[in-house]
Amino acid sequence: MRILALAAAIAIAVPATSQAQSVIEAYYAEISQRDMFNSSGTRLTDLGAILQQDRANVHRFGKRDPSDEIDPFFGDRSLRAQIPQLYARGDTDPLIARIITGGSPLQVLVLLCGGRAQPEYLVVDFADGDGNRGC
Repeated sequence: MRILALAAAIAIAVPATSQAQSVIEAYYAEISQRDMFNSSGTRLTDLGAILQQDRANVHRFGKRDPSDEIDPFFGDRSLRAQIPQLYARGDTDPLIARIITGGSPLQVLVLLCGGRAQPEYLVVDFADGDGNRGC
């Protein structure tokens, strides 16, 4: 319910354009130390890869952090593999990337954005919602 209310608020707040992007999915994620290492134990240094590992931990390995929400999109392994590219095309506050890639845990809001249910990019923001840019 919280996700639907958030998505509705963002949709209302973002002005419509002829090529407007909309929120396809939104979820809260707690990026913890376990998300910063891949399945082989190698330290991840790119936020896109860390976000992908977070979703793998949630969906594939059943290792949810207390604030991790289930999303209906990234349970599919092939879609999860797109996360680094979706992140690279998106808009994220550089401070978020510095905090997480520096090894500090952080709660974030992840917006999967696109048109007509076709994912195009991710927006990662602080979970508190202050300054949320939407899609």
